[in-house]
Amino acid sequence: MSFPERLKAARLALGLTQEQLGFELEVTKSTISAWENGRDAPGFRLLPKLKVVLGLSLDHLICGDAVEGVSASANKYGAQVRNDAEAQLLKSYRRLPVKRREGLLAMIDD
Repeated sequence: MSFPERLKAARLALGLTQEQLGFELEVTKSTISAWENGRDAPGFRLLPKLKVVLGLSLDHLICGDAVEGVSASANKYGAQVRNDAEAQLLKSYRRLPVKRREGLLAMIDD
């Protein structure tokens, strides 16, 4: 699977439109389309934010390495989705804008 295919699959797995992903990254829908169709690629400055928004490691996203759909940090803590409820919760979390994710984590953090 190529970068454009992994990007599109990750976006669709989160239930995001190209427009929604573009909003999160502060780029246009046509930019996302160009990335997904292999006409262009994101610049280095966008990669860290792309990683956060999609919840994937850059190794997986760019190179196809790592466990698909699980970020390197999740692997570090041994996190695994155990049932449909956890999978839905993770999917909903990944759809949140970055600022809301940070707020949610602050709220539940000890």
